[in-house]
Amino acid sequence: MSTETTTAPSVTTVARDDIRAITSVRVDGHVHQLGQQRDFRRNDALAAFLPEAGRPSFAWVRLRDGESLAVHRHPTKSMILVCSGSVLLLGPHERELSEGDVVCVPPDSDHGFRTRPGEEFHGLSVQFEGAGLYEDGHAPRATFGDAEEALAELDRLNEALLRRHRGNTLFALFDSGRLNEDPALRTRFLAALYVWATYFQRMLHARQATCAEETLRAEYGEHLREEFGHDLLLLEQYDAGTDVYDPVLEAAGSWFVAQMYQMDEAQRIVLVHMVIESSGHVFGLATSEIFREETGGYFALHAQADDDHRNVGRARLAALPPSAFPRLAETCRRAWDQMDLIHERIAAWTLKEGR
Repeated sequence: MSTETTTAPSVTTVARDDIRAITSVRVDGHVHQLGQQRDFRRNDALAAFLPEAGRPSFAWVRLRDGESLAVHRHPTKSMILVCSGSVLLLGPHERELSEGDVVCVPPDSDHGFRTRPGEEFHGLSVQFEGAGLYEDGHAPRATFGDAEEALAELDRLNEALLRRHRGNTLFALFDSGRLNEDPALRTRFLAALYVWATYFQRMLHARQATCAEETLRAEYGEHLREEFGHDLLLLEQYDAGTDVYDPVLEAAGSWFVAQMYQMDEAQRIVLVHMVIESSGHVFGLATSEIFREETGGYFALHAQADDDHRNVGRARLAALPPSAFPRLAETCRRAWDQMDLIHERIAAWTLKEGR
């Protein structure tokens, strides 16, 4: 009588490096960086082990040293487990993620990821039906929105509102030459301008104090250092009066300061750098022709520096999904309405219409 021995299947181990990695995909003719993505089914042993019924998909993902995966969406739900390191979740609801956090992404929801310089993120991406998101690198299940066009559209809106702004009463006063001819008008203009200059300083300090993102805080800090004390410069160079009280100027100036506590970083970039700095640039060009200052004068500084300041935070806006831009367009419109109001009120005070 013979005894038949059954041998159990052996345990299989697969090293992460034995799963073929891809680092980019081409979608609609554009190459999009993935960091590093290793779909389990690109390894024969793992592909044979994973069930086809229900067909779950798994992939190791990695971003390091400031790498980013641009905002995109998938036709199926996805779960991302942060296995080590930290990463910033991009999209409509940004947040910092750290080891052990789990992200559940519904179908067709905008999301992306970015590490900070010098940091690294390792994660596991899981799907529960169909092919893996990048299982076939030539046919990825991902749609990357045209954020570049969305930002370009916001730029076009900003330029249109800047042209409208350039046609307000204050610029008409500049163009009239009256500030060159009438010292009393110049005195009233400088006193009203000083009110706005003080609120601008308060706004920058409030933004610096409330910014939680290290990279932006550094950019904002450089901007603050270049703008610091310009209200005092106005007093020192022109002996601007400090006795102006105008409720409209006070309310509009306070509105800008308040937004630093209410808006997110993208909105604050639009408000400060797309709107205020664009206004400041054309304002500086117009007034530097009137005041004819040496380099370093209040108006000459604004003519030159504000053009450079318009680009602060630009990379941050470029990383946003297209779905974020309608809200930013509304921010842009409201900020220009307030900036128009401030300039109109400075003109009214200068011409004695605000007193």
